[in-house]
Amino acid sequence: MSSSHHDPRRDSLSRRGLLRRGTLLAGGIAAVPLLNACGGSGGSGAGGSGSGGGSRLVVADWGGALQDAEKKYIFDPFSKETGIEVAIAGPPTGAKIKAMVDTGNIEWDLIAGGPSIVLPLGRDYFEPLPDRLLSIPGIDPAYVDQNWLTYYLFSIVMAWNTEAMKGAKPQGWADFWDTGKFPGKRTLRGADQGVPPDLEFALLSDGVTPDKLYPLDVERAFDRLSKLKPAVPQWWTSGAQPGQMLVSGQVAASSIFAGRLDALKKQGAPLDFTWNGGMLQLGAWSVPKGARNKEAAFKLIEYSVRPEVQAAVWSKYNNGPANAKALDLMDKTWASTLPSHPANAEVQFLYGADWWGQHRNEVLKRFQTFAAT
Repeated sequence: MSSSHHDPRRDSLSRRGLLRRGTLLAGGIAAVPLLNACGGSGGSGAGGSGSGGGSRLVVADWGGALQDAEKKYIFDPFSKETGIEVAIAGPPTGAKIKAMVDTGNIEWDLIAGGPSIVLPLGRDYFEPLPDRLLSIPGIDPAYVDQNWLTYYLFSIVMAWNTEAMKGAKPQGWADFWDTGKFPGKRTLRGADQGVPPDLEFALLSDGVTPDKLYPLDVERAFDRLSKLKPAVPQWWTSGAQPGQMLVSGQVAASSIFAGRLDALKKQGAPLDFTWNGGMLQLGAWSVPKGARNKEAAFKLIEYSVRPEVQAAVWSKYNNGPANAKALDLMDKTWASTLPSHPANAEVQFLYGADWWGQHRNEVLKRFQTFAAT
């Protein structure tokens, strides 16, 4: 269930290796942002469910700089080409999707989801994708499932405030836990709104190798978290939080989405990071069961993975394109900064969506109790 460049019997996490093991990856678990819903009501186009006649499409997204990039380079051009208005809502939590489908009040037509939402909730809550989305040229079959289609790769990495570290550069998660050698406060993901805590990083800090991460040793992970807890003023629960905590000096080091970190560095924030021990994941689209404008949703999915669209959006935001044909349209130097570049991917591990799909709820409950005591 796991994979690693440390295992000589396996190919390195080259692009081909990533694709081959893509079924382990999870999509759409970007941390829940402080997002004001925009157009949170259901798709109100002229067509009924599945008619394709709707002129308005509601996308549940995760907010922040990523959503801004998607709006500019995917949603707005799609609307211009098709005449279908795209309204943004969210965040697309499993609890909200379950409530919508159970009551038949489907407010969203498309969600930034994938296995991390589909597997714990159950496939019955999602529409099967049409055949045309299951075999798109340039997208490896490992990125494709009957209930989701990947449109980018992203990573959670370790970052630090360079001023707080005074020139020291942590090399991995063991250094993150070493608050003696690398002083300062820390933060990691908390368990809020269904987003899992960073148990993997706790285990890596304790010497577990990436190829041995799954199934996660929950007891060992919580033991490590207990040791770090005195240095944690707050567990972060939104994608914007770790960057804010790092820039303000509230913490010296944190786990953070690489894309959000890149945006802060471009603004001049004194931050640095390492790909070493990063958690590589897939970002994917899913359609809730009974979505009013599902045909429009399918059209947007298809549009988002066109090579030229992928090259446009992921040349402006540092996630990796899912369509390999997009890489040929991108600046090579920029491509080397993306999470899926072979040099970066080979020092990361793949998020175990299957394991979390089976154990998410019990771990969330335990972490919530742990954090509150």
